[in-house]
Amino acid sequence: MKIIDRYIILTKRENEILHYVSEGYTIKELADKLNISATTVIFHRNNLRKKFNARNSIDLISKAFKNKIL
Repeated sequence: MKIIDRYIILTKRENEILHYVSEGYTIKELADKLNISATTVIFHRNNLRKKFNARNSIDLISKAFKNKIL
């Protein structure tokens, strides 16, 4: 797990998903690459959005950069 600003904790998988999302991978591409279902990718991405209080994936990436996660 990775601790961010003492309040946000990312799991290894969430950290992995975050990096791939920032590289522009689609849900299907991520699911294929990580050998998991698209539903699982969406689940992790939504958890990330909640943790960063992000409205969408672009906002998520922006906040990850601001917090020096990416």
